[in-house]
Amino acid sequence: MPQTPYQMINGLSEVIGNYDAVILDLWGVVHDGVTPYPNSVPAMKALKEAGIPVALLSNAPRRSSVVVARMEEMGIDRGLYGPAVASGEIAYHQLRDRVDAWYGKLGRKVFRVGPVRDHSMFEDQDVEVVDTLDEADWMLVTGPDDDHDPVSKYEDMLHLALSRDLPMLCPNPDREVIRGGERIICAGAIAGRYEELGGDVRWEGKPLASAYDFCLQAFDMGPDARLLVVGDSLSTDVAGANAAGLDIAFVTGGIHAEELDAPRGTLPDKARLDQLLEVTGRHVTYAMGDFCW
Repeated sequence: MPQTPYQMINGLSEVIGNYDAVILDLWGVVHDGVTPYPNSVPAMKALKEAGIPVALLSNAPRRSSVVVARMEEMGIDRGLYGPAVASGEIAYHQLRDRVDAWYGKLGRKVFRVGPVRDHSMFEDQDVEVVDTLDEADWMLVTGPDDDHDPVSKYEDMLHLALSRDLPMLCPNPDREVIRGGERIICAGAIAGRYEELGGDVRWEGKPLASAYDFCLQAFDMGPDARLLVVGDSLSTDVAGANAAGLDIAFVTGGIHAEELDAPRGTLPDKARLDQLLEVTGRHVTYAMGDFCW
């Protein structure tokens, strides 16, 4: 099996001298949706002390302001990072402006699937949230209605939506995440099933290039900036960095920890990681067991 060229590191301090700025994922890297990981805030403080600007790029299906407020509730100081870009913010601007042809065809009446915490997607939008698919022009899926729902719970709903040819907006391509130590599905799992059935899905967020473009515009670092992405998902963070041509530090102790048989803070067996990278067709620059300095 061909070996993927990458470096195993114990912390960012070993390589950060090669970079001008960091693009940081949140869920699975900085926090678990409930609390920050023990090493993440110290690492962000160290980056600030080293003069390395940090931008956040998250597949959170809500406004960026909501993401920032939630981080502050967790005790993550706003002064530790610069631009904060959520995939929900990207979708929000597209939905508000409707310059893109796909968005331009959407009607006003939307059927929503997802928790109350994602209602910020409708702030100042010219839309009407309806209660049934029969009333809807399109669908917005930001996640399961309840964290413990399986995708199968939505099967009948998806078939009905397909029969009405309803387009679906999904501002979170993640299929699953670990929240408070428990693995739960994300919006991407529901939208992915709809797409499998033949439904029309518009995705926003990583790994799409538009997510990185939106983040880089907010960062305003210039075209020659040496950027390092830090993320834990091969299908979103790593795939997105690969597509954007950016170096990535892959946090192996995140969503793939069980698959790699290496708990957070420990480095996996290299042969096992090589095999996973080979199977998924991804490339990483560095592998680290945790986001730490």
